Amino acid sequence: MSDTDPQLNTLTRLGPDAEADAATVEHAALFPPSSRWQRLRARLQRFTPSHIPIVYKITLSISVLMVACIGLLATVIVQNQSQVLRGQIDDLGNTLATQIAHSAVEPLLADDRLALGVLATNLTAEGNVLGTAILSSKGEILAEAGLTPFQADAPYAGETADIDARNLRGLEWSVASKRNHRTRNLVAYTSSVRFQDVIAGHVVVTLSRSALDQSMQGATQSILFASLLAVVIGGILSVFLSRRLSKPIHDLMDASRALEAGHYHFRFAERRNDEIGNLMSSFNRYAEDMQRSTHMESTLSRYLSPSVAREIITGGAPVQLGGQRVEASVLFADIVGFTGMAEGMNPEEVANLLNRYFSHIVRACEMNQGMVDKYIGDCAMLVFGVPQADPEHSFHGIMCALAIQRLVAMENQARERQGLAPVRFRLGLNSGEMLAGNMGSQERMEYTVVGDTVNLASRLGSAAEAGQIIVTEQIYNRPEIAERFVARPHRAIRLRGIQHPVTTYVIEDVMPDYKDGFEHQVRQLWWQGHRRTA
Repeated sequence: MSDTDPQLNTLTRLGPDAEADAATVEHAALFPPSSRWQRLRARLQRFTPSHIPIVYKITLSISVLMVACIGLLATVIVQNQSQVLRGQIDDLGNTLATQIAHSAVEPLLADDRLALGVLATNLTAEGNVLGTAILSSKGEILAEAGLTPFQADAPYAGETADIDARNLRGLEWSVASKRNHRTRNLVAYTSSVRFQDVIAGHVVVTLSRSALDQSMQGATQSILFASLLAVVIGGILSVFLSRRLSKPIHDLMDASRALEAGHYHFRFAERRNDEIGNLMSSFNRYAEDMQRSTHMESTLSRYLSPSVAREIITGGAPVQLGGQRVEASVLFADIVGFTGMAEGMNPEEVANLLNRYFSHIVRACEMNQGMVDKYIGDCAMLVFGVPQADPEHSFHGIMCALAIQRLVAMENQARERQGLAPVRFRLGLNSGEMLAGNMGSQERMEYTVVGDTVNLASRLGSAAEAGQIIVTEQIYNRPEIAERFVARPHRAIRLRGIQHPVTTYVIEDVMPDYKDGFEHQVRQLWWQGHRRTA
C-alpha cells in the first residue's frame, strides 16, 4: 500500500460519491465557466450571419413588439372574458339556488320529504339544472335528484349527514358519462332555506360548466384568430414600413458608394424635415465640396504635378518659401533647331506642334513615376523622385527618356507620311542631390528643383546631338543602370561652369530582359495618345 496514491486511498475510503464530486471539481478546473461561455459564443457565431440588413432588423423589432403587445392584450381579453362568463354562470346558479330555497321552505318545515323529492326531481328535469339536493339544518340529505356532489366519484360521495353546505358553494368536479364516456364538468351552488331569520336547511344546485367551457373556448379561439390575423397583417405592414424607414439609409449607402467610386455629382433630391434630411443635406454639401476639390485638383494638375497638386489641395504641401535636399533625377528634353523651324510657322502652328510632342512627353513621364517641372519654350524639364521619394528615380528617368525617343520617332514617321519635316529631340539626364521646394516670392511661387545636379543635366541636354540621350559616366556606372541599359561611351566634354571635363555615355536601348516590357509600354503610350486626339 505504500506505492498507492494517498489521494486515491482517500477517495476509496470516502466512496463513489466522493469520486464523482472529485471528477466534477476536476472538470470545472479544466473548463472554467468563462471558457465554456466563450466556446458557446464561438459556436453560436458560426451560425450567425456576418451581415444582417437593417430592414430585417427593423421588421424583426416591430414584429416582436407587436406580437408581445397583441399577446398581452389577448391574455387580458381572455381573462376578462373568462371572468365575465364565470360571473354570468355564477349569477344563474345563485339565482336558481335562491328560487329553489324559497320553494322548499314549507315542505322543509313540514318535514315533507315526498314534496321535497318532487321539487328536486322537477327542477332537475329542466335543461339548466343537472342535479338538486336539499339538506336539513344539520347537514342531512333530505332529497336528492340528478348529479350531486354526494354521488359516486363525486367529492362528497357516500356522505349523508353532518354536511357543511358552506363547503359546497362553488365546488367544481368532473364525472364521466356512461353513454359516450365523455367527461362532464360540473359546478355546485348553494343557498340557505330561511324562515324568519332561522336557517331551516340548505339547497344544492348542480349546473354544467360545459356552456362556460364552450363559451370560453369559442371566445379564446376568436381572440387567438383575431390576434393571429392582426400579427399577419401587422407583419406585412411592418415589412413595408421597414422598407420605407430603411430606404433613406439605403440611399445613404448608395451615395457613399458613389463617392467612394469618385462620382461626386451624386445629389439627394429628396427633402426631409428630420434628422435624416439634415444628414442628406450634409451629404450633398460634402459631395459639392469633393466635386469642387476634385475640379481644383484636376485644374492644378494641368499646371503642376498631380502629386504636388494633391498635396496642395489636402494641405500636405508647404506654403512657405524654401525646400529640402532630396536625391532625385532631372531630365531635359529639347527640340533641336526649333528656332529655324518656327520661323516659317504662324503662332497657332507652333503651339500645335509643341503641344503634340509635349503630350507624348507628359504620358511617358507619368508612366515612369515622374512629374513635369516646367516647360521652357521648346524644352521640357522632368523630375523623378520628387515630391515622393523613389529609390529607382535614375532607372525611371532613363526609361522615360527612351520612351520619349521612341514616341518622337513614331510621331516623325507620321509627319513624314504627311510631307512634314521631322522634329528631333536631344535629351540629357543627371541624378544626385538637389533642393526641392517652393521658389519665387511670397506673392508668387512655384514648386521646382535647383542645384548643381539640375544645372549639369541642362548642359548635358544642350551638349547632346539630335536623337541622343546623354548621361554622365557616374550615372551609367551605377549597377542598377549598367545592368539594365545598353550604352556606349560618348566623349569627355567641357561644360560651361564645370572645371573638369565630364565623361558622358549615350543610352541606346534597354537590355534584352527588359525589351518586351519596354516595347509594350511604348505601344501603350502611343495608342493612349491617339485615343486622346481622336
